[in-house]
Amino acid sequence: MDAAAFLVHEARLLDAGRYDEWLDLFADDGFYWIPSRPDQTDPWNHFSIVHEDPSVLRLRVRRLHHARVHAADPPPRTAHMVGNVTVTDGAGDAECEARSTLMVAEYRAGERRLLAGQCLHRLRRSGEGFRIVLKRIDLIDADASHAIMSAIL
Repeated sequence: MDAAAFLVHEARLLDAGRYDEWLDLFADDGFYWIPSRPDQTDPWNHFSIVHEDPSVLRLRVRRLHHARVHAADPPPRTAHMVGNVTVTDGAGDAECEARSTLMVAEYRAGERRLLAGQCLHRLRRSGEGFRIVLKRIDLIDADASHAIMSAIL
């Protein structure tokens, strides 16, 4: 599977609510990051909308599956659209960088919202395919106030 097909596969897992399989796409040292400002250069010295490693992502997924979590009831339904994908190799071809445009339509509890932005995936090749080292989503309205991110982008 090439990098562009990997991004589409990831989006389909999220749309199907197959979050455990989505988590398996992350490298052990991977991060999922949504900066809170368009020009944010690092997640350590500034607030972020989301900045989570796989262990925290697992807690988020467990929470989405838990019957007593009312914020996720009903579960969100999403439609991810990934486009304008460009891929560059790096690190002796052990890693590559994929950039794409991402639009996510979410429906939950009678409300719809649309999120859009630019996405950066740093991917590491492994025997089982790619693993996500970094997924960074720069929302076009990152500096606006946002409702709770009940779905995973």
